[in-house]
Amino acid sequence: MSLMFKLEKLSEHTAVDIATQMTTRSSVLGAISLGKYSIAIDSGNPLEIGQGFRKNLESYFNLPVRYLFLTHAHSDHRGGMNAFKDATLLLSQKCKENMPKSTSFSKWIIEPFVDKFVLEENNLSVEFHHVGGHSLGSSVVHVLNEGILYAGDLFFTEPINFGLPFLGFYQSNPRKTGNPEECLAAFHKFKSMKLDYIVPGHGEVVDNPQEYLDEQIEFFNSLKSFIISEIQENKTLEEIELPKIGQIEKAYQIIQTKSQKSKTLRFMDTMLNWIKKSFYEFYKESKST
Repeated sequence: MSLMFKLEKLSEHTAVDIATQMTTRSSVLGAISLGKYSIAIDSGNPLEIGQGFRKNLESYFNLPVRYLFLTHAHSDHRGGMNAFKDATLLLSQKCKENMPKSTSFSKWIIEPFVDKFVLEENNLSVEFHHVGGHSLGSSVVHVLNEGILYAGDLFFTEPINFGLPFLGFYQSNPRKTGNPEECLAAFHKFKSMKLDYIVPGHGEVVDNPQEYLDEQIEFFNSLKSFIISEIQENKTLEEIELPKIGQIEKAYQIIQTKSQKSKTLRFMDTMLNWIKKSFYEFYKESKST
């Protein structure tokens, strides 16, 4: 596999690699400089991706990598982590708990945090927040001075998954789908931040963060109201058909531009079924407790 890694500037002390995810089964890769050292945000997958990313990162900032931050435990974000074994592994406690049982931390220096962790160097402040939602351990990075939010898989933007959210694998053991309420709480939290860019876990960087967040909040609330109404009518998961609202409507419009419409539609149906299942299971369980 021949790969080209390319970190691109977001702000004076931040960068992002969007290109690598487009040709691999990996994620968006992020980087932060704190003057004396750098922070890698997710490692991608597999090990070859992590190795290439690290080499590119060290060349880009001309600094050693002190921290590898994992936004969550899914393999496309952590599969290359062994390329950073001499760095400190920074992750939420819930992310650590949600790792596969086969994951060994015996040779790692680990800095787990519960709700929030802060790094401050050279008048720069970087905050790490555990928010959940997409995954039990999902966390984000806010570079306060420069208005950058690395949001992991709280957000998928076009062209990935039609920009539709994915909440299919929240917890490994026992297996659970995502938590829409945690997503909504996180979106409102982000609204209070002064942001210039949101970096998603997959897709293109968001350059209109407040408008985008408003759209996501409206979309999630509309889905929430719809699913709760269907549950109250005692409908089964199979009887529910999601309405064409928000990003779902946009997804159908995107399909009309594709040459292989039937194949693309089948993929979108899979994505919609995961959304439906996630919302249904969460609010069905909430109703019964």
